[in-house]
Amino acid sequence: MNDLAFWKRNFVLLALGRFVSILGSSIQAVAIPLFVLDLTHSGTAVATMSIAYMIPRIFLMPIAGVIGDRGNRKFLMVSMDFLRGFLICFLALLAARDSVTLSVLYLSQVAMAIMDNLFEIPTGAMFPDIVPADFLMKANSIMGMVRIFPQILGPALGGVIYGFYGIAIVFLVNGISFVLSAISEIFIVYKRRVEKKSAHFSQIFEDLKEGFLFVWQHTLIRTILIFALFLNFLISPLFMVVYPYTIREVMKFSAQEFGFLETSFTTGALIGNFLIVSYLSKRNMWKAMKISIFLFEIPIVFLGILVMPGVSSNLERKILFAAFFVTFLIMGFLNPLINVPLDTAFQKMTPSHVRARAFSFLILVSNGMIPLGSVLYGYLVDKTPVHFLYYGVGVLSLLIAVLLLVVLEGKELPT
Repeated sequence: MNDLAFWKRNFVLLALGRFVSILGSSIQAVAIPLFVLDLTHSGTAVATMSIAYMIPRIFLMPIAGVIGDRGNRKFLMVSMDFLRGFLICFLALLAARDSVTLSVLYLSQVAMAIMDNLFEIPTGAMFPDIVPADFLMKANSIMGMVRIFPQILGPALGGVIYGFYGIAIVFLVNGISFVLSAISEIFIVYKRRVEKKSAHFSQIFEDLKEGFLFVWQHTLIRTILIFALFLNFLISPLFMVVYPYTIREVMKFSAQEFGFLETSFTTGALIGNFLIVSYLSKRNMWKAMKISIFLFEIPIVFLGILVMPGVSSNLERKILFAAFFVTFLIMGFLNPLINVPLDTAFQKMTPSHVRARAFSFLILVSNGMIPLGSVLYGYLVDKTPVHFLYYGVGVLSLLIAVLLLVVLEGKELPT
């Protein structure tokens, strides 16, 4: 049984480490596309950079799950933060010498994808072991806020640092942030007995199979996962591909206005997490989650109304921007009301010894269709008026959400 005597200290150390590293990553996430564009003046190069990270990130998740259940989770967490920090500091050295090329960036993206998996999957599986079960809902919401704050600060800092000091300083700041995070995590107290298993391929396959079967044979998890796959396929690529095109090409909002709209979603998520921590964690979160699932699709349809030529051309620009801002604020607010209860329920329903593998399969299945959706929307956005895309996605996702609620009628999640 894991020692929870130091759980408050463990939680604070983990939260501090995550805050620092996410802040550094948010700074770099803004600067990298700008640097690639300055280097190549090619949108294709930016897209290729994303694909170089996305493909290994998604398809190596099950292997990270096996390692997370077999290995020392704390060692993986600390060592991956150190390695990521050293890699990015090395990029800072190359950048200072003007030696960063596209090939170097592509290779670093692949390496970061692998290390991110080996950090996030074991750490996600470890989290319920260091937090008492009756505090888990609140802890997940607090960690959600810990992730959001640096995502608000990071983009602004990234633009300023890159603009004034260049990519080398951006890399240096991010590299140091990972090293500081690792140092914080060293002091976390975490003990877990790991069963020694053969490294033979057949045994690894059995481990993968065990993780998959746990997810598939658990009726409630399987049901939610299947619906999440379709909802993510419809909604996530819409906001990755169609939304930026809508804001910049259709609505003609400036880069600064685009940034404010991005902040509105994040601010809404912050408010939603705060409401969970302060009030809803003591109430029926299962009911709140079901209401939020139903409501989340309605703003998508409203976006379709806003971008209709007859509507957008007849509204003042300030009113139109305010409508977009409030819409994304509402969607951001609803997001944690859906995800935090689901994450908490999964953590409670999944035994520690299989949690990393089950977690990796959940992410693989629920997110695996997003690249295909991105390609589809990339094709449709050039062929179809964008308001039809918002209408179609809004209506389809609303039908799927209603069907999910019907299927879940009478069932309760362990929140």
